[in-house]
Amino acid sequence: MILKYYGEIPIIRAIAAIMVVTVHLTANSYHYNNVFTNEWIGYLNQLCRLGTPIFAIISAFLLTASVINRGFDLKYFVKSRFTKIFIPYLIWTTFYLSYRYFYLHNLNQDISLYTYFMKGNAQYHLYFILTVIQFYIFFPILHRFKKGKPLVGALVLSAIINLWWINKENIILENKAIEELLNNQSFLLNWIFYFMLGIAYAKYYSEFQDFIFKYKKVLIVCIAIMFVDLIISIDTNNLFTSIHSFNLIYIPLFLIFVNYIYHHIAKEQILFNILTLIGNYSMGIYLVHVFVMYTLKRTKLFVNVAETYMFVPMLISIICVSVILVYGISRLPFGNYIVPVPKKKTSNKQNNMTVANLGRNTEQA
Repeated sequence: MILKYYGEIPIIRAIAAIMVVTVHLTANSYHYNNVFTNEWIGYLNQLCRLGTPIFAIISAFLLTASVINRGFDLKYFVKSRFTKIFIPYLIWTTFYLSYRYFYLHNLNQDISLYTYFMKGNAQYHLYFILTVIQFYIFFPILHRFKKGKPLVGALVLSAIINLWWINKENIILENKAIEELLNNQSFLLNWIFYFMLGIAYAKYYSEFQDFIFKYKKVLIVCIAIMFVDLIISIDTNNLFTSIHSFNLIYIPLFLIFVNYIYHHIAKEQILFNILTLIGNYSMGIYLVHVFVMYTLKRTKLFVNVAETYMFVPMLISIICVSVILVYGISRLPFGNYIVPVPKKKTSNKQNNMTVANLGRNTEQA
C-alpha cells in the first residue's frame, strides 16, 4: 500500500518549533521585572505565541492521516502513544526535576512530586505534553467524526467550547486535585479547537489545498489583516499567552500562511533540508531545548546573552545543539523512548520510499 507523504508537515512543525524556542528564549533572557529589554523582542515573543497551537494541529493531523491510511487499531495506538509520548514525558519530567534540584537549585520543595508530574510544571514547557496525552485519550472517539455535517459541527462546537473555557472564571471544587487539573493551562479544553482543526485538516486535506489556492488573493488579504491586527493588539506591558481568544481566528489563517510559505521554501533545497530535519526532530527539540538554553547561558561564549545582539546567535545555537543532542540520544539503545524520533527506512523501491517518507511524519505525532 502506497501511503501519502505530506511534504509541508515537517516544514510547518519546524516553523512551530523555532517559534516555541523563540518564545522561551525571549521570555527567559530578555524579560526582567515584567519589562522586555528591547521592544522588538517583546513583539517577537508575542508573535511567536502562535507556534504552540500549530503543534496541536499537526499532532492531530498526523494521527488522523495515519488512521486514514492504515486504519485504527486500538492496541497499536495505545502502545505507540505510550512509547512515543508518555514514557518520554515521565523521563523528561524526572530529568528536569533532578536538574532543577541538583544544579539550578530552584526546585520548590513545598510542591509534591505528584503535583509536578500531574500539572506538567517540572519545567515550564512540559505542560503541553500533558495536553497532548489528554488528547490521545479522547482521540479514539474524536477521529470518528465523519466528513460533512458531523465533523463540521464538531469543529464549530469545539471552537465554542474552547472560547468559553478560556474566558470563564476558575472552577472551585472540594476536590483540590481535580480543581487544579481543570484550572491548569494544560487542560484539554484550552486547546480542543486546535486538535479538532488538525483532524479536520487531515480529513479535508485535498479540499483544503484546493481552497487555499483557489482563493489565494482573498486569503492573503485576510492574512495581512490578521498580522496587522495581531501587531496592533500587542501590549508588551500586558502579555498574552498561547491560550488567547483571538488565536481561535489567528491560528487557522496562520496555518494557511505557513502552507503558502512551504511552497517557497520547497524551492530552496538547502533551507528545505534544514527545516525538514528540524521538523522531524521537533518533538525532541521541544523536550530538550530548555536544558540546552540554560546550559549555553552558563558558558563563557554567551555570558552577554542579555544583550540584544546576542539573540540571533543564541537562538541558532539552541536549535543546532538541540538537534545534535536529540540525534545523539536517538542513537542510544532505547533512545527512541527518550526522544521520539522517526526511524529512517531505506529502500531502492519508490513505493517503499513513499512509505518511509510518511513514516517521518506519522511516527512522530
